[in-house]
Amino acid sequence: MKSPIKALAVIFLCGIMVYACKDTEPTTAEITVLTPAGSRVEGAEVRVYGQGTLPPEDTSDVGDIRIDMTRYTGSNGVATFDFSDYYEPGQSGFAILDVDIVRQYPDSIAGVQGLIKIEEEKVNRKTFVLE
Repeated sequence: MKSPIKALAVIFLCGIMVYACKDTEPTTAEITVLTPAGSRVEGAEVRVYGQGTLPPEDTSDVGDIRIDMTRYTGSNGVATFDFSDYYEPGQSGFAILDVDIVRQYPDSIAGVQGLIKIEEEKVNRKTFVLE
């Protein structure tokens, strides 16, 4: 009778070890920038940033900026960000980040602001339309 219990214990421990050794998937964001007519915008500056959390005793409204990255859209109108270095396995939730997008043209500047929710271990996609 001890033999089946030992076998189950070994199987259970092996299962825990396999789960604990699981590789994490990348945590990324793909931001697509479009014109009001629906064309993809190349060369738009896309900035994503977010504040860290504060201890309860702190009375200020926001913490230090923890994430602040800028990329430019490629010919496909997409800027890609990799947040994998910021994610810690076991973390519940990741971030909601501010997004500022600007595209300078010879005779004008177009831009848009918004938010993107970043979920851990996923490719997070959002589309913004320049104004």
